[in-house]
Amino acid sequence: MPHPSNNPASAGASAAAADKSAAAAAPAGKPAGKPAESAASAKAGKPVDAGTAAKSGKPAAAAKAAKPGFGIGRRLRLRVGAEGARAELVAGWHKPRVVATQQIEYGPGIATLPEAIVALEPLLAAIVSAAGPIKGLTCDVLIGDAWMLYDVVRADLRNLSLRAADDVVRSALADVAGLPPSDVVTRWQTQAGGQCTIACGMPAAALPSLQTLLKAHRLHPGEIVGEFVHEFNANRNRLSSRCAVISLVRETGSQLAVASDGVLAAMSFELGVRAPEELEVRGRGLLRGAGMMSDAETKFFALLPTGWTPPAPWVALATTA
Repeated sequence: MPHPSNNPASAGASAAAADKSAAAAAPAGKPAGKPAESAASAKAGKPVDAGTAAKSGKPAAAAKAAKPGFGIGRRLRLRVGAEGARAELVAGWHKPRVVATQQIEYGPGIATLPEAIVALEPLLAAIVSAAGPIKGLTCDVLIGDAWMLYDVVRADLRNLSLRAADDVVRSALADVAGLPPSDVVTRWQTQAGGQCTIACGMPAAALPSLQTLLKAHRLHPGEIVGEFVHEFNANRNRLSSRCAVISLVRETGSQLAVASDGVLAAMSFELGVRAPEELEVRGRGLLRGAGMMSDAETKFFALLPTGWTPPAPWVALATTA
């Protein structure tokens, strides 16, 4: 693993290097609850039509397909959520656009991240049918936060050897997941100032499943990253507040984080919580747990699809995927 930089939450990793680092992680089992693929609330906001997911693993088109052979700057993006998955064919580099989309809901029996990855096979077959060959494309993978392990380690690990730092991070994430440390692969990033280290991890068993899937379709591994990390990095320049509470709501719960001057100070996944009012209460509690007090300068940012408008005090920031 290369020596970490001061770019917080830079947690992408290729499958080829995943034995030393991981950008996404998962608890041992699948959270319960009915998904609400939206943001700050299932009962507030104005959705943008993103297509209807198919039932029982049958893909459904959600965007017009690209013509076969359209290959300029193409890449594939997979999102592996807790209840379903989405594949997007993206074209262009400077202004990338989605030219084809397929999505599925998992059938019964999907309880772990490796099982969810195996269930992506019909999704990839559907995107091939709709948009043409994908062989040779780079494939980025976003892992839904319900599968994730995140922790903020309140220590500067830069003076430790990489092995020692990895052991600290692996032990912290294993405690979060309730797994033996040997069953977790990790990636960590020292943040600006060095006092907090953002840690990400995933069960080691998920990596062979992902590598097998990509190899079967002759896809090149690109960025493999947790969804919150992806969206935080995309929006970090707009998180200008001295003190910010950030929420990303997906499916079975919400990923909450507290940032101080752009540095993540605390993170928590709130299972089954989607309502803005409850998220605000949980966010203020997370602030207190990080040793910070809410005041007039505290801002609440909700990472939402374009077009969603959350109630006060939340301010919407558009998600990128």
